[in-house]
Parts: sequence; structure tokens; C-alpha cells
Amino acid sequence: MISISLKKELSAGGFFKVKHLKVVGSTNDFLKALPQNKAKEGFVVVADEQTNGRGRLGRTFFSKKGGLYFSILLKPSEEVRDFLTVIAAIAVCDAVREYANDVGVKWVNDVQILGKKCCGILAESTENLKNYAIVGIGVNLGNTDFDESIKDIATSVNADRWELLGEILANFKALYQNFDKVKIAEEYKARCSVIGSKVKVVQNDGEEYFATAEDLDEDCRLVVRSEDGTQKVLSSGEVKIII
Repeated sequence: MISISLKKELSAGGFFKVKHLKVVGSTNDFLKALPQNKAKEGFVVVADEQTNGRGRLGRTFFSKKGGLYFSILLKPSEEVRDFLTVIAAIAVCDAVREYANDVGVKWVNDVQILGKKCCGILAESTENLKNYAIVGIGVNLGNTDFDESIKDIATSVNADRWELLGEILANFKALYQNFDKVKIAEEYKARCSVIGSKVKVVQNDGEEYFATAEDLDEDCRLVVRSEDGTQKVLSSGEVKIII
């Protein structure tokens, strides 16, 4: 059943058009396969279940039936393109805060509740659709039966799927259409849970080291100081908070 918040968002300016699928390999891949003449900014595909959900760095995103799995097709400017993950993280974080306490963003793309991941975000470009980008969002809903490999680090949101979708889309559209780099960087920093923490940095090339997360710069890159006192600015990779 379509919720009030989703109905409101779909009727507000006509930016989003939602297609609902029962099962799909990946909502991102579904949009990537669209022919050029079918592509339109604001097209959203939502699936009850993904059989090949993907996360960053080629990881599997567990997408059991009952979660909220969707992707948005966008045609952003170059400046906005670099902030799509940040915009999505803020949008999801603020929506989830309506249902849970202690919600934050673990740099760069995980939304957490009490330090456990409830949402992953994957922004991608596509060669098939020139000038378009895709933002995929997966939120665990009401699920406590997690795979053994993630049960200690994952959690879920107790929310109506369609209601939450409407709230996330409304938040995303407001940030995307009224893009303000300075404001968005400030909003993201205010929600970032790693600043001030001891972290383990895992870079894309496999290098690992311990550091302190000190700040975010104006491009939402993470500023860390390694144990030897060297300050580094991270634009990719992963950090794990050391308890």
C-alpha cells in the first residue's frame, strides 16, 4: 500500500516516478540497462528483494525480502555528482531519525543506529546512459535474521517501507534540487559518527593503518592523522571505528 508520505512526494512537482518490482538482480543494474530513450531523471525503481545486491568495493549487499531496496536515476551537474553519496546519506539519516535514536553516518556511505549498519549507499555512473548517475540505497527493515557474517554489525529500522521511501525521497530532492555545497558539507559533518574516533583505515590498494579521524574538509573527504603524526586526506577507502 502506498503511504501518505510517498503519495505526497510523487504529487509534489512530478520529479519522481516509481516503478515497483517484486524481485530484481540489482536495482542499480536495472537502471543501467535502460535504453537511452527510456531514461528520465527522477525515475526510481523499488524491489521487494534483490538477488545480486551490491555494495562498495564489490561487496555483496544482503537484500532479503522485506527490506527497502531502491535506486534513483539522476542527471546531475559535475559538482553535484561528487556529492550524491553525501546527499543520500543525509537524506536517509534524517528519515531514519524519525524511527530510532543515535542515528549517524559512518564515513562514507553507511547509516548506522547505535553503531550498527542499517543502510548502505552505492552511487555509480553508467556508460549506457550518457551524463546520468545512479544512486542505490538499501535499508534493512524489521529484520533480525542476518547472515552469520554480518549479524554482529548490522541492525534494522522498524518502519513502514513505503512511508520511509517517501521520507527519504523528499529529503533527497530538497538537498539535490537546492544544492548548496557548503551547507551540505556542514550537514554531513554534523551527522558523521567517526570524527574524533580512533579508526583503522583500509585503503583501496589494501594498505591498512591506524589513525585518528580529525575532521571533514569542504569536499567531505575525511582528514585523519596516522600514528606517526602524518595527516592524510581520504577520498575513498574504508574506516573502521576502534572500540
